[in-house]
Amino acid sequence: MTSPAAHKKLTITDVQQLGRVLIDVANLYPTRFLTERDFFPAVVTYLTGRIPSVDTEVASSEGTIDFQLKGNNPMWLELAVQPRAPIDGNCPTVKFPGHTARNALYASQNRPELRKLRYVKTGKTRFLLLIDLTGKYDITALRAGYREEIKKLKGGRSIGVVYSSQDASKDGHFKA
Repeated sequence: MTSPAAHKKLTITDVQQLGRVLIDVANLYPTRFLTERDFFPAVVTYLTGRIPSVDTEVASSEGTIDFQLKGNNPMWLELAVQPRAPIDGNCPTVKFPGHTARNALYASQNRPELRKLRYVKTGKTRFLLLIDLTGKYDITALRAGYREEIKKLKGGRSIGVVYSSQDASKDGHFKA
């Protein structure tokens, strides 16, 4: 077995492009990509095309982190998805798995993800990718909420938060 090739660094631009791709795929197949878990194969495929060594669901002291990009300086990526609707509009009594979160992208909802990323011991690059299939969030409010939430966590590393929306003009990123 050969050793893994040197990998490209994951940048904000890479994560923004990933977010746009995931939105596009979800729009092409609206009944297939409903929850965070549904996006895992697409994320692994996208990242593997850029960085050879990708692991999913890697254990850390704070919990399981969605994606680790291996190397001498590992990079970490967490994914949060706001589904289109918590229930099927045509059949309101049927709920889809994973569609229980009505405000899935707010900082208070993603406190565990922030803790995991903030306190993982290795690697400097950490991203939280927010996928908004509704287009209802305001990035200014998200930025303020994440900055307040991160102040409550002592120590640790900064996290790049990338927001991808149905409306590409609302996309953005900020440090938390």
